[in-house]
Amino acid sequence: MKKLVESGFKIAATKEGRKMAKEAFRKLFKKHKSEVKRTKKTKGAVPTIPYNLKKADLKKQIKSIGLTAKADIKAKPGLRRRILLNIEKSKRNKPKFKGPIVGKAYASDKRAKRTMMITTPKKERQAIQKSISDSVRAFMKKKTGFKKGKFI
Repeated sequence: MKKLVESGFKIAATKEGRKMAKEAFRKLFKKHKSEVKRTKKTKGAVPTIPYNLKKADLKKQIKSIGLTAKADIKAKPGLRRRILLNIEKSKRNKPKFKGPIVGKAYASDKRAKRTMMITTPKKERQAIQKSISDSVRAFMKKKTGFKKGKFI
């Protein structure tokens, strides 16, 4: 190990790095197999990207990742705190809504359909709205002495 470092070779992969890379390749292979199966089911309607292209892309991604090992964290004071703060920030900035939940649903879970809504003619709606606003104005006048923009 020492001889490798002295001779100019830099060993970038740590134990954690190798474990992460192995897991990434495992996930990629699993996805590829399911894609191949889907292509067979749909009889070529869904094309399959060759595995070696996917693998090359993943290798490129892995090379671009800078892995921070425990030794690096111990060597540089404040690095651990900065990493934790960045993780906190990214969690806070994540959007809350991630899309609709897909799965089984019960009849009670479904939204009310438009047919259940009571439709009223435009004139009738306007009359209801007018009566509501009149009652609010009367209440405001009685309670606060406020009449349409002016105090009495």
